Amino acid sequence: MIRKNVSLDEVHLQKLQPLLEKHGGNLSAAIREVIDLVSLDSERSQIPEETGDLKNRKSSEVREQLIQNGECVMINQQTMKWLVKNSAGRLMDEDVVHELLNPYLLTTVSGLKEFLNSTSKTTGWKIEVSCSFRGEVVPESFTMDFVGGDRDFRELLVETVCIFLSRWMDLDVEALHRKSNSVTVYLIHFVRHDSQSISPGVRKHFGAKDLLYREIERKPDFWVTLAELYTKFNYQRVNLDKSLFEALVAGKLPDITKYFELKADRSLREIPLSELLPLFKYLVVAPQLVNDVEICTEKGKEQIKIRHDYSEESVVLTLIQLFSNVFNAGWHSFTVNYVSELIIFDFSLPDTPELDAVKVSSGLDLE
Repeated sequence: MIRKNVSLDEVHLQKLQPLLEKHGGNLSAAIREVIDLVSLDSERSQIPEETGDLKNRKSSEVREQLIQNGECVMINQQTMKWLVKNSAGRLMDEDVVHELLNPYLLTTVSGLKEFLNSTSKTTGWKIEVSCSFRGEVVPESFTMDFVGGDRDFRELLVETVCIFLSRWMDLDVEALHRKSNSVTVYLIHFVRHDSQSISPGVRKHFGAKDLLYREIERKPDFWVTLAELYTKFNYQRVNLDKSLFEALVAGKLPDITKYFELKADRSLREIPLSELLPLFKYLVVAPQLVNDVEICTEKGKEQIKIRHDYSEESVVLTLIQLFSNVFNAGWHSFTVNYVSELIIFDFSLPDTPELDAVKVSSGLDLE
């Protein structure tokens, strides 16, 4: 017997932990088993059937051990797919991510890739992971491919990995490219200002419904009742801020400019018209003050068409004044025309002192 000294880092010992437990803490026996497994893998071309059978037995043993120690459970595939589909759009909690991907063991991208491929084989997900990047510890850019396996399971794995990379390696999702049998993720380095915040790319691509889910959980009675009311009345309801409602009931014209400034986090004078028009559509359609808003932001042809179903002219004129105050506060010149169920704000005008800020085709005075 030949004896040699081998130095191992703590990370290597942690990777050997399952084999150490299997051999009662005997490090030599654990190392010998690793060597045997590597030797069998290198001889695959000579005895593929025997090696394949051995690997299958090893995978079965590992899965059985994971089930016995309570780390994993067996679940019907259709049940699992239903759970995954119905949680789409909600971000996985970080503590769940850390149960799957240990940040203290997986400190490099290459190590993460190896772990994912190994785990995928063990659990039977059949998803192959590959990656390319510049830099080992903190890569500036990073592309990751997830190929094969079930589509829903693949999406779940992609989300888990992206949350992990965002939280621990400061990589944010720049883009996703989905094919029938694969997902390619493009990530870039970003500067995190709050260690607890979700990066914008991860929230955009995986958390579109996250706020909705969490608010429903926080106040389920309120949101269920609200959904019932909107459904019962076929969405013919208007959602108003309390201060706005109070002003209307008191016969006053409320100031809605503060909502635009709050959403944009700056004053209306600092918001260019090309950004203000999409923001206007978002803020007046969401509470259903109007039915729809068509916008044109092309330079020199800026215009919005507001569609509504109000029959009282006094209501229409009040809306025109409300909206006009927003654009006046931003120092934008415009004309207003309205007919039937349509209001048109036209901004494609020369900015001259002689031009009145608001003109209405009917000749009615809005002041």
